Amino acid sequence: MEPLVGRRVGELMLNTLFALEVCARYEPAGRLHQSLRALLGQQPPGVTLQGKWQFYRAVVFELLNGFPLFEMGCWDYFDDDAKAKASFDQWCRGMTTEEGARKEPSGTDPYRGDPRYLTFTMAFLLAKGSPCDQAMARLCQVPEQALWEKATFRRILEGLGVLNFASVVGDVAYLIPRDDGWGLTRADLTDPKFHYLRALT
Repeated sequence: MEPLVGRRVGELMLNTLFALEVCARYEPAGRLHQSLRALLGQQPPGVTLQGKWQFYRAVVFELLNGFPLFEMGCWDYFDDDAKAKASFDQWCRGMTTEEGARKEPSGTDPYRGDPRYLTFTMAFLLAKGSPCDQAMARLCQVPEQALWEKATFRRILEGLGVLNFASVVGDVAYLIPRDDGWGLTRADLTDPKFHYLRALT
C-alpha cells in the first residue's frame, strides 16, 4: 500500500479538503435515487482501498447518468489545514445529525404540486502535498465565472478518477432522502441549512 505523503509540522500531517454536493430532481422509483441508495447500502465495514475506489467509481457513473436531473449544487477545495478539517467535520455532521431531514413525509407523488428533490454529498480529507492532492488541486482550478456551471460539475465528476485512497485520510458520502416519500420540496431548499446550494447554469 502506498504510504500517505503530506507536509508535516512535527508529527502532525496537514490536510486539504474536497467536497461536492448535488441537488437533483427526485423521481419516485427513479434510477438515480435507487442506485445511489443501493450503493450506500452495499458498503461493508472495513472496506479496502480498492473497494473505496470501486464504490466512488460506481457513484460517479450514476451521477453522470443522472446529470440531466441536476439543478443545484456546491463544491469546495480548501488547502488550509484548519479550514479543511473543520469543513470535513461539518460535512460529516450532516450525516450523523440528520441535518436537513424533514420532520414528516413530503408525499410520494411529486407530480401533484411541487416537484421533489434529492441531495447527494461526498467529501474527502486528503493528505496535503500528496500526488492525489496535487491532482485534485489541478482539477479544481476553475475560473470564478464558471464555478456554478453544469459543465464544471461534469468535468470535476469525470476527473475524480485521480483520487488515490491511500492518500485519503477520511471520506463520507450520504443521500437525502433515504426513503421514498421523503423527497425535499422547494420550500425545504429555502431553509438556511441549504444556503450553500447554488443554482447551476
